[in-house]
Amino acid sequence: MSRRGVLRGSLTIAALVLVLAVGYLLSLYLIPTPEVAVIQIQGDIWGMYTGYLRSAMEEAGKDRAVRAVVIDISSPGGEVTASEDLYFQVLKLREAKPVVASIGEMAASGAYYIASAADQIYAKPGSAVGNIGVISFLPEPDQLDEQLYTTGPFKLSGGPQVAAIRQLEMLKDTFLLAIQAQREARLRVEPDVLSRGEIYLGLQAEQMGLVDELGSLGDATAAAAEMASLRHYQVIDHSPQLPDELAVFGLKLDKVVTAASLAAPPRQMPPGFYYRYVEPTQ
Repeated sequence: MSRRGVLRGSLTIAALVLVLAVGYLLSLYLIPTPEVAVIQIQGDIWGMYTGYLRSAMEEAGKDRAVRAVVIDISSPGGEVTASEDLYFQVLKLREAKPVVASIGEMAASGAYYIASAADQIYAKPGSAVGNIGVISFLPEPDQLDEQLYTTGPFKLSGGPQVAAIRQLEMLKDTFLLAIQAQREARLRVEPDVLSRGEIYLGLQAEQMGLVDELGSLGDATAAAAEMASLRHYQVIDHSPQLPDELAVFGLKLDKVVTAASLAAPPRQMPPGFYYRYVEPTQ
């Protein structure tokens, strides 16, 4: 072969290599590496915190690179409406991609409510799980004085104590119906057992059908990847970054997180309804 032919062949190979390299770089840009997103829910679930978590879930749902999501939970629950908000958000996220819940130290009350919306739930054998039910402060009777007037007998309290108790029962039934709807045939206990509000070990919860598998966060991540048919992927933390001022509301956890520290009475618990576990005082 002539020198010109050799040169032409070399240029052809070089051009082919260049095209392949450009194609590979374009593929990385246009088709990002598949991700399994991990979103942490830690500590008390309150209104402001819910907004940050909701945004993180919405972003994960829209992100083309995110093919599955793991909700990493260590929480005693919190406000009723905040817990319900995240429950519905997980259901919405589940419509777009697989969602697996992984329970760390605790997923009690409202935190378990949220976990139940996932496709699968993983827990450690010693995780604290359950505590299905509601707590609230009963209203005090309205007390009027010469300076304060109201247009109704329950304008200050919102209603008599018996009405508040009925509302508690309604919320408890809503909670139970949600668990039954999401767990369906996987549940191996009757609603009257769940309505007692007990805390169970992860090992017990798995036997009762409250969780699907015993395993680590890594096991939950692998399960989520398998549900999304992923073989090669990267795990990315998509947890929201919380501003320091949220520490005022008890939303920033201490460095040491245990089931006991999670379930300690919150710094602030204004009147209202709560899907929340509180460690009994000694």
